[in-house]
Amino acid sequence: MYYLDVAVPVALNQTFTYTSKDVLLTGIRVKVSFGRRRLVGVVVGVGTVKPKNDMELKAIEEVIDAEPVYSEILLSLARWLSSYYLHPIGEVLRSMLPASLVKKEKTQYRLSPLGSEVREDETHSDRALIRFLWTRRMAFSQKNLKAKLTKWQEETGAKVTLKKLEKDGLIIKEAIDKTHGRLDLNLWSEKAIEEAEALIPNKAPELTEHQVRVTNTIIEGGFEKAEGRKAYLLHGVTGAGKTEVYLKLITQALKTDPANQVMVLVPEIALTPQMTRVFSARFPGQVAVVHSAMAPAERWQELQSIRTNQRQILIGPRSAVFAAFERLCLLIVDEEHDSSYKQTTGLTYNGRDVAVMRAHLEGKPIVLGSATPSLESYANAVQGKYQLLELMERANRRPLPAIEFITSDVQKGFARKLSGVKRAMPVVDLPIDDRILDALRANLAEGKQAMVLVNRRGFAYFLFSVRDRKAVACPNCSISLTVHEKSTILRCHYCDFQKSIDRMISADAADGYVLVGYGSEQMEQFLRDGIPGARIQRVDSDSVGPRDALPQILDKFREGEIDVLVGTQMLAKGHDFAKVTLIAILEIDQTLNLPDFRAGERTFQLMVQAAGRAGRGEWSGHVMIQTQRADHPVLKAGLNQSYSEFWQDQIQFRKAHNYPPFSRMIVFEFSSSKRDKLLRWTGEVEKWVGQKLKNSEGRYKQLSIMGPSIPPLETIRGRSRRTLLLMSSDRQQLWGFAKELMESFDSPSGDLRLRVDVDPQSLM
Repeated sequence: MYYLDVAVPVALNQTFTYTSKDVLLTGIRVKVSFGRRRLVGVVVGVGTVKPKNDMELKAIEEVIDAEPVYSEILLSLARWLSSYYLHPIGEVLRSMLPASLVKKEKTQYRLSPLGSEVREDETHSDRALIRFLWTRRMAFSQKNLKAKLTKWQEETGAKVTLKKLEKDGLIIKEAIDKTHGRLDLNLWSEKAIEEAEALIPNKAPELTEHQVRVTNTIIEGGFEKAEGRKAYLLHGVTGAGKTEVYLKLITQALKTDPANQVMVLVPEIALTPQMTRVFSARFPGQVAVVHSAMAPAERWQELQSIRTNQRQILIGPRSAVFAAFERLCLLIVDEEHDSSYKQTTGLTYNGRDVAVMRAHLEGKPIVLGSATPSLESYANAVQGKYQLLELMERANRRPLPAIEFITSDVQKGFARKLSGVKRAMPVVDLPIDDRILDALRANLAEGKQAMVLVNRRGFAYFLFSVRDRKAVACPNCSISLTVHEKSTILRCHYCDFQKSIDRMISADAADGYVLVGYGSEQMEQFLRDGIPGARIQRVDSDSVGPRDALPQILDKFREGEIDVLVGTQMLAKGHDFAKVTLIAILEIDQTLNLPDFRAGERTFQLMVQAAGRAGRGEWSGHVMIQTQRADHPVLKAGLNQSYSEFWQDQIQFRKAHNYPPFSRMIVFEFSSSKRDKLLRWTGEVEKWVGQKLKNSEGRYKQLSIMGPSIPPLETIRGRSRRTLLLMSSDRQQLWGFAKELMESFDSPSGDLRLRVDVDPQSLM
């Protein structure tokens, strides 16, 4: 008899012991009975000695895998994830699986032992019903069983409910696992990759002296497994050729051993096509690509090609960090500063940090690249935890684009007619300064391209009621509804609640409302009106909804079929367009003014990254930034494109307030759809925290605690929220307190929910 430690996906941070007649390898999935549910768990330990407890052990019901799904390193990574992110080990392992292997829980009904007896008992009054319901089929979904009961009632006139059958003990409700998956067209299919390989020259350009120095430093460190490796932080200005460094490193890794494999993480799906093009051209037939727009089956096929070493290079977003490799020798995290590496629901991991830990467990080198490194990563380099490598000039020796601040007051106000509602409403805020508009016209007259960045999607920030003196708000969230002109609706960008403007406002009441602010929709229309004949395309999450829309738009822009791209911050990230010479950034003050300790960092990154899209070809670049705060130190650093100026300003600010990297943060978010329940719960938490500190005898003197308090957005999706922020420079003390807090309360059930966010990217 063998005793298995099995991690099951439940909200309990422990493993459970099951028995097996056969020895199983760790990392294999098994189906087990857990209470009234049957769940898929993962074997994380195997022994021959029975645990010392009086509990009756259950046997596993089914072995799912012929070989381990998780390697020993991935199991070690899962244990670290569970400990660091304070997340149950079973749910961690489930989160690491690709969607095609994840099981979704579904309710079904089956006959109980008593029901089976009744079915065969000719004297029982319910025999006919049970035989009618259960013929050959032994289990039904709730929907199907209700349909059968309705049919029974129609035929016999006898009303029977599921609740009564369950109460009488004739049926059992249970949760089962149902595989979900779907087949759909791949956004970047084999055909697309083949076309990319054919179109792009695969000859490597000659590296600059600085690129050679950086590349040789990493290559000299080797790709074989070694203890105590440091991560490399590759800090290079925009256009410095970081991608060519990556390609050279991969070339050398595969030259060392053709079976070697490389993981390349990119922050967003928007960057995947570009990386796929470049890497597929240089390494034809060796690149696998995964991303969130792929069907689960396709994603699994790509991951299998890496698992079996049919391909050597994997490109993907944060979840690709969990991929199984046969011969992983190098990890690369492009744009390591990007906030989209952070998962905000469920297991709140940071893909960059997990990649660093995986590299440590693998004993392999990792390269973190960025023109605007996160303060935490740069601090690690300053402290010697990472090795800093710098590329401080553009690869083509072109100058960095000139940046200009536009500080005039543009809030003049004008009227715009909403086409769908056939009426005019006044709009507060003129979107763009005349000097920027003139520069765009001149730029286009010279046959060059431009990009215009706005802070929000939609048509206007919100619809303001003059009579009520407030914005029209979402009924489910503590935020105003965004105006979307083309569909003439108000929409919440958190819960997707929608309201028709036509139905809400009669024609004679329209003058009682004002449209405030502007989004990407309005800017697109404004530019079409202001620059007649210009080919303008909007890029935001509304306009690139279809799977293939974004790559098609970017391809058209690259081929010169579009003159101006106007859109949200997704335009600022990593794109390389040779003909772009003018960048306009509007309303950057909104990012700077956010009530968040990372606001300055986000603003600097946006400025420098957006500016980096200009002047990458034969023409020099020009960046125009609309702001009312030109004297702010962060904007001055951005104006000079000086990371050192930014670092000096922000590191002093962080130190003064003991913000990261001088401390670590953990946020507990409590939520409920019933506010009174939430307040009772957080009241108990507040009482526990106060008592704990009172009895600590100064043990937690380095721990700062704020809350439970009301966050800036008190309600989201109909759920009231409270947050508790823990912050300390003593990591052991912080995690110890957090774990004690979690262990002191039962796991939230019913309507109550707890989300734990370790190293939060935002305090909003």
